[in-house]
Amino acid sequence: MSKTVLAFGLSVILASLTVAQDNGMLPQSTFGKSVQANAAQPDIGPSIKRVGPGGVPFCPAGTCLYYAGDYDSNWSGANGEFDADDTSNGLEGQTWVGVKPDRDVTVTGATFVEALTSGYSVTNPTPFAVQVGIKPGQAGKTVCSASGKATVTEWGYWQGQIPAYAYTIKRLSHSCRLKRGVVYYVNLLPTSGNGYGYVLNLPRNPTDHYGWKDDLNHCYFNGFEFGANYVTCNSQGNFSELSIALTGK
Repeated sequence: MSKTVLAFGLSVILASLTVAQDNGMLPQSTFGKSVQANAAQPDIGPSIKRVGPGGVPFCPAGTCLYYAGDYDSNWSGANGEFDADDTSNGLEGQTWVGVKPDRDVTVTGATFVEALTSGYSVTNPTPFAVQVGIKPGQAGKTVCSASGKATVTEWGYWQGQIPAYAYTIKRLSHSCRLKRGVVYYVNLLPTSGNGYGYVLNLPRNPTDHYGWKDDLNHCYFNGFEFGANYVTCNSQGNFSELSIALTGK
C-alpha cells in the first residue's frame, strides 16, 4: 500500500486514526469531514495546567529558551504533520522544525506538542537530533544527536474532545549547542510500539510565544515509507510554524 503524509484539519484526526488502527491499516493522506471525532484518549497521565507566557510547564521560566506558541483549536487551518516512529508497523516519519536563535544557547531539553492515537504508550529512550543545511531532497548535516527519557502529558483540547499532548524530554543525554543567527532543524521523534502522532501547527501569531522569533516556513518532512525525501512541510499543507519548545541556558 502506498503511504502519504497526513496533513488535515484535526477535527477528524483521532477518529480517522482509530479507524485505521482497528482495521489494521496504515494512515492515509486524507479523511472525509463527515467522520465523527472519537473522544478516546491515550492512557498516559494526568492533565497539566498553563502557568502563563514563558512559564508553560514544559518550558518553565529560568530554563525556557524558546516556545513557538500555543496551537489554536478554533483556527480554520489547524492541522498536524506526521512525526513518529511506529515500530509495530515499521512506519517512521520525521518533521524537522526550523529554529534560529538570537544568541548562543545550550539546549538540554525539548518538547513537541502532538496529537496521538488512542492507547498510545511511550518507548524510551526517545531520539532528539539537530541538523543544518537541509534542502529539498537532501538531508542536512547532523550537528547534535542525543536521546532522553520522554514523558507525555495532556496539553489542551481540540474542540473540547480531541486532546493534544506535550511530548517532553526534560534532560537530553547530552546538550546541543546552537549558535546565534544560524538556522537549525530540530526533531524529537516520538517512538511507540502501539501508535503514532502528529506535531501540531500554529497560526501566524500564536499566544504564549516565548524567546526568539519563530522562523517561519523553515520545516522539512522526511519519511521513506511515505515516499518523502526531505520535502518542505508546506508542500504537504499549511505549516509555517509548529508547536515546539527548547529548554536550557
